[in-house]
Amino acid sequence: MKTVSGIVVSSKPISLSKATSILSTFVSTDTGASQAMAAYLRRSLASFKELKQLHKEFKTKQSERKRKRHRAADDEGETNVGETAKEEVCHESESKRKKQRR
Repeated sequence: MKTVSGIVVSSKPISLSKATSILSTFVSTDTGASQAMAAYLRRSLASFKELKQLHKEFKTKQSERKRKRHRAADDEGETNVGETAKEEVCHESESKRKKQRR
């Protein structure tokens, strides 16, 4: 078995997409690794790609739920919490102005 050595180039976190890209580049180059190691790297890359796809699908489903929730509130004629708060502030400032006029 060959000895592997190296150094840490960077320790800052990277995105899953970037890690998948780096691993893909590494797997596609000829590193002189044994067949077993090359197979392990290919399986790892396949797992990274699958995880990346799951994250993408999860984000899509999450944004669809937000859109549906927003549309449902608009269709029912309900106001958003932020709009209600703005209306209350407007009413308060109007009543303060009326008191000051008196």
